[in-house]
Amino acid sequence: MSLTRWPFEDRLSWPGEMFRTLAPLLQDPLLRQALSTGRGAGVFPPVNVFENGEAYLVRAEIPGVSRESLEVSVKGDELTLRGERKIDSAEPSAAYHRRERSAGSFRRALTLPKPVDAERISASYKNGVLEVVLPFVPEAKPRKITIN
Repeated sequence: MSLTRWPFEDRLSWPGEMFRTLAPLLQDPLLRQALSTGRGAGVFPPVNVFENGEAYLVRAEIPGVSRESLEVSVKGDELTLRGERKIDSAEPSAAYHRRERSAGSFRRALTLPKPVDAERISASYKNGVLEVVLPFVPEAKPRKITIN
């Protein structure tokens, strides 16, 4: 009796080969931190975007950011949130045991699916949550058509 090799056996080894190829990347401390916290770069501030039939509502969690350092702008179909979070650093002689809160400037750009009325946009900031209301332009609102 002779043993024959299964024709697809070599294709089953790709996960191990991929891990061996990517293993050196896991030595990068920034990548390891992003993987361990479940957060990657570019997701600050986290936002929820929804619509209520009249406007888009954008809610961004930005704790620890002063109202004065926030900037909200709209250009075409893009909403941009900018700001800076400053965190008081510990004494120079202190040694961190865990450092998860980041400080620095951020910029988050969101593409809006429908046109908005730039003249009627409003924003409020309360308890670390920025809320931006972006009303639709009149021709972008859904309209019910009666059939005669």
